Amino acid sequence: MIYFYIFDGIIFKCCLKYKIIESMLRSFLFTLLSIFIFAGCNNSGEALNAPSTVPEFTFVNMADNTPVTRTSLAIQGNIVFVFFDTGCIHCRNEITAMGENFSQFKDATFYMVSQQDKSIVTDFMATYGLKMRDQPNVHVLLDSRYEFLSKFKPMEYPALYVYGPDRKLKAFMEGENGIDQVVAAVNK
Repeated sequence: MIYFYIFDGIIFKCCLKYKIIESMLRSFLFTLLSIFIFAGCNNSGEALNAPSTVPEFTFVNMADNTPVTRTSLAIQGNIVFVFFDTGCIHCRNEITAMGENFSQFKDATFYMVSQQDKSIVTDFMATYGLKMRDQPNVHVLLDSRYEFLSKFKPMEYPALYVYGPDRKLKAFMEGENGIDQVVAAVNK
C-alpha cells in the first residue's frame, strides 16, 4: 500500500511537471504564432511599397478647382502628402494633432489628399483640420480619378509621405503614429 502511494506520488509529480511543461509549450507556441500574425501588420516592411520619387498624378485643389500635378508641387522645403479617409478615426486623430502642433513643422508644404466628395472633405477639414486648412502651405486635394492608391500604394489610413525638394522619398508612415513621430518625419 505504501508502495502504491509512493508510486502514485511519483506519477503525480511527473504529471504535474508534464502539465507545467505542456503549459509553457502552449504559451511559447501562442507567442510565436502571434509574432508571425502581427508581423504582417508591421508598418516597417510596407515602406518598400512607397514610391522612391513622387509619381506623376493629377489631383484637384479644393480651394480653386485647379489641377495639381507633380510639376506644380512646391519647389522649396519638404513635400508632405497625407492620404486620409473622412471616416477613419486614426485620420481624425492624426490630422487634429497635426493642426494643434502645426507650429512645430519646419519648411514643409502639405498636400492633404482624399478620394471622398468635396462636401464630405470640406466638413471633415472644418471639424478635424480646422487649424491646418487655412495655412498658406496646406492644400486640400481631391483624388476624383482614384490615382493615389495605384501610384503611391498605401496599405492603410492615414498614409504620410515626406519627399524632399528633389522629389525623393525621405520618410513614409502609415496608421496613427503619434505627433512626435510625425513632426520628426516631416522635419527630416
